[in-house]
Amino acid sequence: MEIDEVAARVVRSYWALLLAMTLLPLVLVGLVMGGQEPPHSATSRIQASSRATDAAAGDAGVSIVVSQVKAFATSRTLVDRVLREQRVVRDPVELAKRTAVAGLGTSTVVELTVEDADPVVARRLTDAIGRAVVAEINQSNQGAITAQLATIEKRIRELEKELGPLSRRAGAVPVPDIGAANERERVAAELSDLRTSRSELRTQLSTTGTASVVQPAVLAPRSNPALMMAAIAGLVGLVFGILVAVVVEMFRPTVPGQARVARRLGAPLLGWADRGDAELADLGRRVRLAARRAGTGKVALVGAGGPLPPELVSRVAAAVYGDDTKVVGARVAAAAPPSNGSSGDAPGGDGGDGEPAGGEGKGSAVVKAGAKGAGTAVISKKSAGVAKPAESGQQVLARAVCHVHAFEDIDPGADDEVGVVAVAGPVTRVAGMDSVRDLVAASGWPLLGVVATTRKIKG
Repeated sequence: MEIDEVAARVVRSYWALLLAMTLLPLVLVGLVMGGQEPPHSATSRIQASSRATDAAAGDAGVSIVVSQVKAFATSRTLVDRVLREQRVVRDPVELAKRTAVAGLGTSTVVELTVEDADPVVARRLTDAIGRAVVAEINQSNQGAITAQLATIEKRIRELEKELGPLSRRAGAVPVPDIGAANERERVAAELSDLRTSRSELRTQLSTTGTASVVQPAVLAPRSNPALMMAAIAGLVGLVFGILVAVVVEMFRPTVPGQARVARRLGAPLLGWADRGDAELADLGRRVRLAARRAGTGKVALVGAGGPLPPELVSRVAAAVYGDDTKVVGARVAAAAPPSNGSSGDAPGGDGGDGEPAGGEGKGSAVVKAGAKGAGTAVISKKSAGVAKPAESGQQVLARAVCHVHAFEDIDPGADDEVGVVAVAGPVTRVAGMDSVRDLVAASGWPLLGVVATTRKIKG
């Protein structure tokens, strides 16, 4: 199946569904968000780490940094502390939801955005949250090292206080204190180790990344999210409508286009029944040619989508009979004046089905259309006041009449050879095509072609 056929099946058969599923979400979003004022957004930039190695990891490293900043910025403890410090009454949960963090390229600089109905409050909250996040990151990265340095510094000061008295006691004259001398050596060795550890920790602290606020909070240009939300809602509704159409097509498949129906039935497209007089005349000629080639004198119109309306059958019958016929109502056909002569299109004065038309004279060629002959009919334009060929002395070549009937009016017990012409609208169900194939296979009648209509057939 070609992609254009799939698209045509969905669009032609379910265009109303797709239109409704697209417009309904647009209207709902417009009603819901129409009265809402878009919030103000304040944005600041934070350098989460000053180490170059953090940025060298690429997208993975940036994702880790962004996740870390977002975790701190939306933590309940930090949000509560910021609200208390700024003396702002806001819901902490809603504030956390209105806080967003985004990375900038592959750097460790992230963008912190806070939304609020008040632009001043939005800036204050953004700056306060940014400072709190920086403090938390620095505490997380350097807190352990700083604590170790403080412990070592305290111990070094204690040992330095002990070292002086021990040195004086060890160098006492005339009798040095041997125990004090040994203790002094131990304290000196411990001081040396602690000073070495302090130097290493200071080096490690200097290489540890330090977070900082790169840009204070600034107000971002206001944007109306209603348009974007409406577009997204319309797109989602359209996709859902397409899915519904596909599911329906799985259980009730159709064929779009009259030409595709003709190709699938293996028959030619004879013409259009409702595109004007020129197209209708061309359709009549093609039906007569197809009937003559198949050697049939009767044509049965079969609707691929169900019973055909009587008006359509009469219109096609009038086109097949030629220019000497017109479409009239059943009452007009019954009230037509009798003619003693025979019609040039209906020799013998019989109707379209080989019987007199309603018993009202033998000069009118009437074709039954629709169920039980209740529709319109085709009657010859010639009246009784026109001279007969024999009276005028002119020689007229008689043309074999091709009778056109709805399939419901065909007598299955007759011995006449009947040709089948299928009538297809813009969209035809596959089950209707199968019914036409079954009719051709069961009756043995030849399939002459397909007649197309631009509108849906309603019998």
